[in-house]
Amino acid sequence: MAEEAAKKGRTILIAMDGSKHAIHAFEWYAQNVYMDTDNVIIAHCAEPGVNIPSAALMAGNATMIQAMMKDNEDQVMEVFKTIDRLANKYNIKHILERLHGPPGESIIMAAEKQNADMIISGSRGYGTIRRTIMGSVSDYIVHHSNIPVCIVKHEDEHHKLK
Repeated sequence: MAEEAAKKGRTILIAMDGSKHAIHAFEWYAQNVYMDTDNVIIAHCAEPGVNIPSAALMAGNATMIQAMMKDNEDQVMEVFKTIDRLANKYNIKHILERLHGPPGESIIMAAEKQNADMIISGSRGYGTIRRTIMGSVSDYIVHHSNIPVCIVKHEDEHHKLK
């Protein structure tokens, strides 16, 4: 049975938002954890309209909202290209999955749906106050996941631990 599981490989869900923190987490995974038998799912939560200022929505300017939605979609496609290039750089076979909804919840639901064995995520290193006010995706994942989670801090954040 263990041999069968080894042939099948692990399913690893990597949460990516295109930030340097997410890229660092992916590269850490590629260099330290990746095995050829892994089934890698790279998940990006792209909520349409999340970056549209509420003033624009309240003004109801349809042309401006459509232009902002198109810009948002262009940014999402650019993130997907970046993620795809990064995975190809490390010769990692992968599936790109676009998630919708609040990032933390979406990542947990995608991991459950895909029967993931582990979630890998970066951490932006927010302080306690900012994390409390804004929330933290990595914090949410750690506290709500039923599977192992690996949060990889970017080297720029190590000074905060000293």
